[in-house]
Amino acid sequence: MVLISKFPYSITETLYSGQAFRWKKLENPSVNEGIVEGTRIRVTQDEEKIYCEFGNSTAFGEDAMGKYLRLEDDLSLIYSEMSIDDYFNQAQKQYNGLHILRQDPWECLVTFICSANNNIPRIKSLVTAMSENCGQKIIDQFGEFHAFPTPGEIFQFGEDGLRGIGLGFRAKYVAKAASMLVEEETDLKYYRSLSYEEALEKLIRFPGVGDKVANCVLLFSMDKLQAFPVDVWIKRVLRENYLEGNSENIPDNGLRVWAQNHFGRFAGYANQYLFHKKRLT
Repeated sequence: MVLISKFPYSITETLYSGQAFRWKKLENPSVNEGIVEGTRIRVTQDEEKIYCEFGNSTAFGEDAMGKYLRLEDDLSLIYSEMSIDDYFNQAQKQYNGLHILRQDPWECLVTFICSANNNIPRIKSLVTAMSENCGQKIIDQFGEFHAFPTPGEIFQFGEDGLRGIGLGFRAKYVAKAASMLVEEETDLKYYRSLSYEEALEKLIRFPGVGDKVANCVLLFSMDKLQAFPVDVWIKRVLRENYLEGNSENIPDNGLRVWAQNHFGRFAGYANQYLFHKKRLT
C-alpha cells in the first residue's frame, strides 16, 4: 500500500520523536515496524511516497493509517504561522516533516502515565512488558506479537501484576485508570468530540494524570493541536529562549497557558518541534 503526502512528511522524525513507543527499526534501517491498534505495520519512505505493509488483514487499513499519520495536517500552513519565531524556525529546518500522530487514546494515556520520571527506552520496555503479559497474542505473516492490552485486560491483570513487570509506583495509576474505564464503560475516543477544556478536565480526574500527561494525550491522540505539554525539556526551552526574569516562579500550567497564547492554534506542533530540538541537541 502506498500513501502520498501532499505536505512535508518525515517518517523517521515522526515515529521517533518521543510521542509513540511501539516503533523500531529492523535490520534494514530503512524499514520501521510498529504495532498500531492490534496490527503490525512495516513502513518505509521514498520522498513523498510512504509504503505500508500490514502483517495481517484487519479493519486497520489504508484510511486508518493515513489518519494515524495525520497526513492531512498542512505543515506548510503551520510553518508559515510560526515563521516569525526564530527558535521554531531552527527546529523546523532540522526536523522538517515531523508530524503529530493520531494514536489510540487508551494506549496513549497509559504510556504517558508510564513516562513519569522515566526515559524513552524505559517507557518502551514497559509498554512491551504490558503487551506481552496482558495483551492478546496475534500471529501474522511476520510471526508472533502482542497487541496493547485493553482496559479490561489491564483490570484483570491488576496492580500487583503491573508491579511485578516493573511499573513500580505507576502501577496503581494504570490499574486505577483501567478500573475507572471498565466501571464507567467509557471509550476514551469519545473525548475527541469534546472541547479542549472539557477533555482536559475529564483526563486530570484520573490518578497520576496531571496537566503535562493530560496535554500529551490531548495532543497525540485526541486532535487537540492547541495542547502544550510542559516537561523538563520544554521548561528549559521556554526559560532559556522566551521568558525572562522570574520565570522560575511560574507553575507548569502557567507556562502552558503562556505558550498556548504565544504559539496559537498550532501550539502543539510548536511544542513537539521545540521538545525534539532540545532533547537531541
